Amino acid sequence: MSGESPDAVAEFLSRSKVAAPAVGFGGMLGYCSGLAFRKVGKAAGVVIGLGFMGVQTAAANGYIKVDWDKVREETFIKPLDLNKDGVVNVDDAQLWWNKYSAMLTDKVPNAGGFAAGFMLGARRG
Repeated sequence: MSGESPDAVAEFLSRSKVAAPAVGFGGMLGYCSGLAFRKVGKAAGVVIGLGFMGVQTAAANGYIKVDWDKVREETFIKPLDLNKDGVVNVDDAQLWWNKYSAMLTDKVPNAGGFAAGFMLGARRG
């Protein structure tokens, strides 16, 4: 093995010695937060989906009347439209991310890798 060039992992670890502690702690916290975000999001999606199917089935069979425009306004637009422009879009998502990440990294040492870890946890979790 002597005389051979190091493998890709050894090379990466060698170059990452300075940044690893900062990225490691913040990244780990971000990964765990992203993982939790994904799991809770899946569970919420199931609950909301089942609720919608039940309500819509009852409405379609004439048991209840639903004002979906009002439901949309009260449960989606009002709570999620942070910039108050009347639509929920990427601008609102950016504001929510800024608010969320600032809260979760407040007073956390070496939180620089949080965003990368969060995205990895949310995507892979």
